[in-house]
Amino acid sequence: MNGEQDAIAVGIVDNDPLVASALYQMFEDAPTPIHALWNVCDGGEALALCQTPDMAPEVLLTDLSMPGMDGFELCHRVREACPGIHVVGLTAFRIDDAERRNIESGMALILHKEASLQDYVRHLAHVVGRGDLEQWREHSWAFVRMMLTDTEIAVLREYLRGRTTAATAHLLHMSEGTVKTHMSNAYRKIGVHSRAEAIRICVREHLP
Repeated sequence: MNGEQDAIAVGIVDNDPLVASALYQMFEDAPTPIHALWNVCDGGEALALCQTPDMAPEVLLTDLSMPGMDGFELCHRVREACPGIHVVGLTAFRIDDAERRNIESGMALILHKEASLQDYVRHLAHVVGRGDLEQWREHSWAFVRMMLTDTEIAVLREYLRGRTTAATAHLLHMSEGTVKTHMSNAYRKIGVHSRAEAIRICVREHLP
């Protein structure tokens, strides 16, 4: 696996913007095999995005209890319009008839919103048939290494050799701005905020 192109793409809808944003950030703030494409607060908007080729996720994470179009109705409509998208319901409550409605709507499963990041990854990997990701563990440096693209690794290696951004750009035939973009992406995946931190962790964990 190599980079975000192999991550599971998800869309998130929750009528509470704080919850939608928190879920989005949970996946994007740390190196995970989940790539959040978008987060919205309305079922109709989520349905429209699912039907937009460049924005369609592999998995739609939807709140069950939303005004207007609830998660079950949204699931039914998404499954009709976009049968390739898996729908996973999210709830903070116990819903007695959730299992029946889950089956009727075509929902893959229902998760508690406060599930751990590891549980989210494990369940979503199972839903999309990615057995290689079901054993993912948070803070796995081996996984971080797999998430880095070839270009990000090449840039990191030059930095580890003590080259400047300008020298790295010249050597790799790219602009300094492009080098900085690749490094910024690598920092996010590694979970650091500076070149010094990245080098320290790469040396310690033998990442590149």
